[in-house]
Amino acid sequence: MIRFFVVSGLAAMLALTIHASALPTDDAAAGTKAFERVCQVCHGENAKGGAGPSLVPFDRDVEDVLAIVREGTGEMPPVSAERVSDDDIRAIVAYLKSLTPPAR
Repeated sequence: MIRFFVVSGLAAMLALTIHASALPTDDAAAGTKAFERVCQVCHGENAKGGAGPSLVPFDRDVEDVLAIVREGTGEMPPVSAERVSDDDIRAIVAYLKSLTPPAR
């Protein structure tokens, strides 16, 4: 009987661990950190603009942003994958979208 409870308890713990690891990470929180590290110097605090334009409201998709960041555009220089990863860019997009109020 005790073995059953121990095995059941271990199975439940394993199931919770697997379930928790399958949950999405908080992309907007990760994006905040990446934005502050790479983008804020030009686009300002909370992406409200500075040397570079305001990025809010934000309506671009990830593929557009990846192309802009990697190739550069206008006054924005290209940014290498060593400086900001594709995953960081995806998280930055989530962060920027979180700053944009929903349409009414």
